[in-house]
Amino acid sequence: MIATQAPRCLKACCADLWAHPGIRLLVGEATRPGGTPLTRSALDRMELPVGARVLDVGCGTGATLGLLRERGVRAVGLDYSTALAAEAGEIADAVVGDAEGFPFRSETFDAACIECVLSALPGKRAAVTELARVVVPGGAVLLSDMTLVGRLPPLLDSFAGWIACAAGALPPGGYVELLEGAGLKVERVDDHREALVALIGQARRRLALLQGALGTNVVARGERGFDAGVIELGQALLGQAMEAVRAGTLGYAVLIARRPGSGRPVTAAGAHRAGPEPTPVARPAS
Repeated sequence: MIATQAPRCLKACCADLWAHPGIRLLVGEATRPGGTPLTRSALDRMELPVGARVLDVGCGTGATLGLLRERGVRAVGLDYSTALAAEAGEIADAVVGDAEGFPFRSETFDAACIECVLSALPGKRAAVTELARVVVPGGAVLLSDMTLVGRLPPLLDSFAGWIACAAGALPPGGYVELLEGAGLKVERVDDHREALVALIGQARRRLALLQGALGTNVVARGERGFDAGVIELGQALLGQAMEAVRAGTLGYAVLIARRPGSGRPVTAAGAHRAGPEPTPVARPAS
């Protein structure tokens, strides 16, 4: 119901939340369970050749774009947030765009990544259809996200829970159904619940430290957007999230799927691309 009432509002709120400097302080630059080590492991399984062109949907500040660049692939980011796309543009080409309608022609990329994004999207089927459309035959799709089995506690089953990627999560089989319904073949589904436990624990510890710093005026109230009310809400949300994980309701999964077909040879120049070069977000003058 939340997803159908105000999809644009939801996406805008999600973009604002994950662009907030306080969120990075709590969960790190990668802003997802497992961080860059988990992404690096998943990319290993995708076996991307040098010169491959890879789209990172919901690229955020560019953590995965950096990992892709290290592998010698041609990384392109897309984010709903203008601020995040601009920041990611310091690492690789990045464009502002909607995950439910990419500004790219079909069969433009050899692979695509969408990490901890789909759960927060109202139009999940549209987004997965777009992923399948823009990758070449034989191209891989990496999807990682929160999983939900059963009912969430009241505080998480809310607008706040949706933009925090909990209320809109699906069971692992739900993601498989979406991917395969778009014509992709799922090759593996890996449970990484322990990464979610670690992230929640880290965020709770850092919030507690901030609460203490506010109490002693070491940190000024309102700095980085934190005050007593925000911290109390954060602790309550995180507490219920940890309970849900321990009860088996919330989890985190990494899926790798592939578009059927033999694909086309990849060259460092990317000469086989079907679409134009994306227009990168203007980089600030140095």
